[in-house]
Amino acid sequence: MRALLIFFALAACSPQPTAEVAAVPAAPQEASPPASTLPSAVIDGWEIDQTAYTKLNTQLPAFSATGSGGATLTSESLRGRWTILGLWGAAPSPAEEASFAAALNSAVDQDPDLDLLIIHRTGPAGGEVWPWPLVIDDGKIATAIGAPALPAYLLVGPDLTIEGYRGALSATPEDGIKPVIRGVGEVRRQIAAPL
Repeated sequence: MRALLIFFALAACSPQPTAEVAAVPAAPQEASPPASTLPSAVIDGWEIDQTAYTKLNTQLPAFSATGSGGATLTSESLRGRWTILGLWGAAPSPAEEASFAAALNSAVDQDPDLDLLIIHRTGPAGGEVWPWPLVIDDGKIATAIGAPALPAYLLVGPDLTIEGYRGALSATPEDGIKPVIRGVGEVRRQIAAPL
């Protein structure tokens, strides 16, 4: 994984945007609808509140697994980095999902502060080689993480907090992966400079 120092050096050097806010008269208070009827908050490709996924804004459950190169990988290995954590099910994923994951991997490679890790129950079929980092797991990690459906993707912050959730990349093929990457940037900006 790339060094955390690069992230802090870039963050310290980056100018922070400023905006002027016009005063708006306060509206009369109305009763809020129950949380279950509120729309889920979305940032360009990512759900960011707990109505979409109950473990958002909580710590990533601890896990340990063997990576595709044979090394042991733990949840602690992700600390200090932004990571898109993909969770794929037992059945081989459709070719379309793998195509989107390959595009996502290419985009992540362009961002020095972002990693991608796919956790799959079975791994590539028939000697197929996937170009992204991969962990094979028998389902324990996906069960501990509790994603509503597979495949699913989590945006995990440097402190191991789950900051974003989304379903299959192939579920919105017309959008491609551009909104996913833009959303990562927006979530990072909001974490760095909360409203």
